[in-house]
Amino acid sequence: MSWISESAQRGSDLRKHYKMYDIEIFIKDPLPSDIDADFVFKYIASVLPAYLMTEIDIVYVGDFEDLRKRNANAVFVDGAIFVTNNQSSEMDLIDDVLHEIAHSIEKKYVDHIYGDGAIEREFKRKRKQLYDVLKAKGKNPPAELVTNINFSQTIDDYFFKDIGYAVLGQICAFEKLFTGPYSATSVREYFATGFDQFFLGDEMLVRNFCPVLFRKLNQLSNMEEQ
Repeated sequence: MSWISESAQRGSDLRKHYKMYDIEIFIKDPLPSDIDADFVFKYIASVLPAYLMTEIDIVYVGDFEDLRKRNANAVFVDGAIFVTNNQSSEMDLIDDVLHEIAHSIEKKYVDHIYGDGAIEREFKRKRKQLYDVLKAKGKNPPAELVTNINFSQTIDDYFFKDIGYAVLGQICAFEKLFTGPYSATSVREYFATGFDQFFLGDEMLVRNFCPVLFRKLNQLSNMEEQ
């Protein structure tokens, strides 16, 4: 694949440097020995159109204190993706990078993604259903679950500490509400998680659980042809 190449090591600098399309990628700290960074970034470029990566200038892979403080695997900030080198598999690293690419395009394609309010309505409807299910199970969900579609520390703590992602995931799957527990945390995570799954081959899961989101993602994936 001519649009991806690994550069030669520069002098005594042992940190690896890759390039994906026009995106610089630096492996600041070593990945586990069974993770092939070359495969990871070739894979991402093979499943994601180049026009969906134009908001990314650089990717850093390493041990970052800010990520550890946030208990996060990756973050997108000002054109850069910072992703932890503490990865359990190549697919986990691929998923982390794709997730932040999804967040990177939200501003560029905001009108397409959120302009008609359809995704928000679908998300709100599912949140209300989740609230009712949790209430019926005696789980005492916070009222914000129905009223706030954006990130809320109250909701995040409730899902993580009170319910637990494993139980939440089972409920979401059984009720066909969300494709994963993290996608229930906010409308932005609903979009980004669906984005990951759509481009990693789980289109039918997204289509069956989240038809509005599926249509938006399908349009995004074909935008260059329009």
